[in-house]
Amino acid sequence: MNKTLLLAKTLLKNGSGKTGKGKTKSKRVLYIVLLLCAFIPIISMISGLIAVLYTSFAQVNQESMLLGLGLTISSIVIFTFGIFYVINVFYFSQDIEHLLPLPLKPSQILTGKFIVTLLYEYLTELFLLAPILITFGIKSGAGVLYYVYALIIFLALPIVPLVLSSVIAMIVMRFTNIAKNKDRFRLFGGVIAVVFGLGINMFIQKFSRSVNPDQLQEMILSGNNSMLGLITNTFPSTKLSATALIEATALRGFVGLLGFIALSALVYAVFAILGERLYFKGVMGISESTSKRERVTDEQLDRQTAQNSTIKAHLIKEIKLVLRTPVYFINCVLISFLSPVFVCIPLFASSGKLGNIEGISQLMADENIAGIIIGIGFALFLFVAGANPTAATAISREGSNLYVLKYLPVPYAKPLVAKALTGALTSMISVVLILPIAIFLIKLPIILAVQLLILSVPAVLFGNFAGLIIDTFSPKLNWDTEQKAVKQNMNSLFSMLVNFIVAGIIVAVSIFFDVNMLVMFGSLLVLFIVLDIILYRILVTKGSKWLSKIEA
Repeated sequence: MNKTLLLAKTLLKNGSGKTGKGKTKSKRVLYIVLLLCAFIPIISMISGLIAVLYTSFAQVNQESMLLGLGLTISSIVIFTFGIFYVINVFYFSQDIEHLLPLPLKPSQILTGKFIVTLLYEYLTELFLLAPILITFGIKSGAGVLYYVYALIIFLALPIVPLVLSSVIAMIVMRFTNIAKNKDRFRLFGGVIAVVFGLGINMFIQKFSRSVNPDQLQEMILSGNNSMLGLITNTFPSTKLSATALIEATALRGFVGLLGFIALSALVYAVFAILGERLYFKGVMGISESTSKRERVTDEQLDRQTAQNSTIKAHLIKEIKLVLRTPVYFINCVLISFLSPVFVCIPLFASSGKLGNIEGISQLMADENIAGIIIGIGFALFLFVAGANPTAATAISREGSNLYVLKYLPVPYAKPLVAKALTGALTSMISVVLILPIAIFLIKLPIILAVQLLILSVPAVLFGNFAGLIIDTFSPKLNWDTEQKAVKQNMNSLFSMLVNFIVAGIIVAVSIFFDVNMLVMFGSLLVLFIVLDIILYRILVTKGSKWLSKIEA
């Protein structure tokens, strides 16, 4: 166990990409403080919502539904994110060949990587589940035993959904060594694992909602927390953990907690056995790749060596890089295709004939809220641009090869613009997919769709300019695997927070000031064109100076 914990600590320390002390340590503390400050509004909103809902549900003796719902949603989110985390930490970190010669058992390596992934999931729980547990405890007047149980459940809850994510990823990635072109097959394997995980997520949600409306009403009116069993039937661990919290002062609660711990331990034991059989066979030779020889004709040579503009040449290079590198493709390109999927999952997973969509469609036809729709749509595009790390990690992805960029006889401004355009193009994938879905699914009026399409350009440019400026100012160049440059880069988080804050301001303004459609459209268009010009000037002037000062 000591070796396992030491390995997990080493993997975390190595993954941070930080060396030395002094300013680096101060910067790390500043990152944590900014992160906590940025999520305070979200935590406050969740806590306030739970407090209000508790009062309402307590009137019909269904307050335990809030705990069950919080535990279930947290498990589903952990399961979904777990697919990405497992693929990145277990496979694309490329440190397994350095670990195998060490005096470590396979189970220790597997557990060390699992602990690293588990710690990432704790961050998700911290902002999603912790406010629910604390607020529920305060509102219900729970005793000390409740908080002890809540802490144990908080630490152990991610194990079951994360093991399910790991098994899915290992089964798919087990066969990546069969193909001749391992890089390409590994890329498709990662995509298949993500899609398969999302499919299971949809099935779980559909299964959990397949209750008759009359039966649902009867359960609510019957009281006695009868809704708890329905809400917690998604994962076997959630029902036991919810029972332990609800009945914390009774013997039944203690039995539920023991059952929850035993189930988590059993699931992990099965994972360890399967992991030794699947993981190491799928990860062997993961750094190997293949090449083929082709005879190039004079015509092909002329076409491939034709002179391009500097920005176009850098743009093509950046696009090829994110498409051909599995880690970059999954985290930068695939996320653009999945953003509309995440929006549609709750709709398609619901039972019945999507009556809730009909209500949204009626709202779309209301001219009085057209300005609000424009504001929310624009905020959604900012959200998409902020969630895509392509531009916010563009300089960091250069790593030790940054000297190539610095030695090329071209101004720094041109490759910077190309990197921003690459991020904008990947972000526009989501826009191009979301708008047709909105038109056909929720009957978004064509005139609003056209206006949103026009507004998407300055919105996406704003998000990517901001992300690239952040990464140029403080890039993470000290990494040995692509996974660390993208997944363990705080710059992408800061870029996301900037875009989320701006998006929240726009939504608040559009709702509280009741601006009409044309005024909202014109104001956003003019304002963000001006902001994009300002950010562009900062990028090509200040950004070039920052880049020139980075040691090659």
